[in-house]
Amino acid sequence: MLFNLRALLILFFIFIFANAKVVEIIHLGKTYPFAEKDFLVELHQYMLSHKKEIEKKVYNLSKEAKKEIINFIPKGIEPLTPADKNSTRIITLTYTLPFDIKDANGRVIYPKGFKFNPAKYVKLSYEIVVLNAANKKEVEWFFKSKYSKNPLMYRVFLTGGNWYYFQKKYKYPVYYCLPQIEKKFKLRHTISIIKQIGDKFEIKEIAVK
Repeated sequence: MLFNLRALLILFFIFIFANAKVVEIIHLGKTYPFAEKDFLVELHQYMLSHKKEIEKKVYNLSKEAKKEIINFIPKGIEPLTPADKNSTRIITLTYTLPFDIKDANGRVIYPKGFKFNPAKYVKLSYEIVVLNAANKKEVEWFFKSKYSKNPLMYRVFLTGGNWYYFQKKYKYPVYYCLPQIEKKFKLRHTISIIKQIGDKFEIKEIAVK
């Protein structure tokens, strides 16, 4: 347990500082072996004498991590083009099994290539509003519509814009519209509203002038 503690402390300080000073302090060379107790005492003294430096390093790391989270955009997301006219279409989702599904005895229940409609078994309890947060007209339309009144019934999926600033400004939770979602629902433009009707889905495109 002591060895693990020492190893973790060494790795932590190398990660935080990554400079020669720390290497000198925690040197584990064969020429100068030291006891665990001496190492921890020296490490504690170092922490006390370099408190401000340590706090600055930790602050900078947390600042960088926050910046990455704020600017995070899932891979493959591209803004959809704005709809130039209103339209409505009905689609059926079909999933094809890429492998056999077997029971505990190895018997095939559903063979590879079996096709089924997941909407027959799962009910989407909310509607999805797909928009581009970088498009001011689309954002204005949304907050004037009924869809902005209840975030539990209507969820916003972004194909463009920044999730953090949208959520911070409007106090409305948002999600990114992943490429898989665009593909499954055959989305073409924003604004698109996805609603389940029975075992099918209605895709309503709204042109914002």
